[in-house]
Amino acid sequence: MKKQEKKMIAYIIIIGLIIVAIIWFATRNKGDENSSTATQSTPKEEYTQVLTDGTKINTSSKLNQNKKLGDLEIGNIQFTYRNGVSVVLADVTNKGNSATSLKPVELTLLKKDGSTIEKLQGIIPALKPGATTQLNIGASSDVANAYDFVIIEK
Repeated sequence: MKKQEKKMIAYIIIIGLIIVAIIWFATRNKGDENSSTATQSTPKEEYTQVLTDGTKINTSSKLNQNKKLGDLEIGNIQFTYRNGVSVVLADVTNKGNSATSLKPVELTLLKKDGSTIEKLQGIIPALKPGATTQLNIGASSDVANAYDFVIIEK
């Protein structure tokens, strides 16, 4: 084989590899377009959005409205469900002029018709006036689709 024939064979192999790589990337990206959406809706659950990792996030505007418990304001409320665990997170701020004591609380999660989904227990630590802490309550059931909640002191 002449040197020129060897170069031609090498060029053909390189061009073939480039074509195979282009086809592989083109078909791989097409498959990802269908699965790369950030969220997908679950038709049965009106107030959740499901992320690609399977995490459910509550989207109810009613649930995310600030709530009051005496001088305490509960805001920045998030309900999520992932890997068999629901988590309720919220910021709690003492809007009063005096310190509060440790408060055991009960969150009653509600459906849109007002019926109870579940009752969760939590504790809000003592807060000085103007101080903020985070309320963190976990549950072993999927309660991410709640429409609203009521919080009372136990």
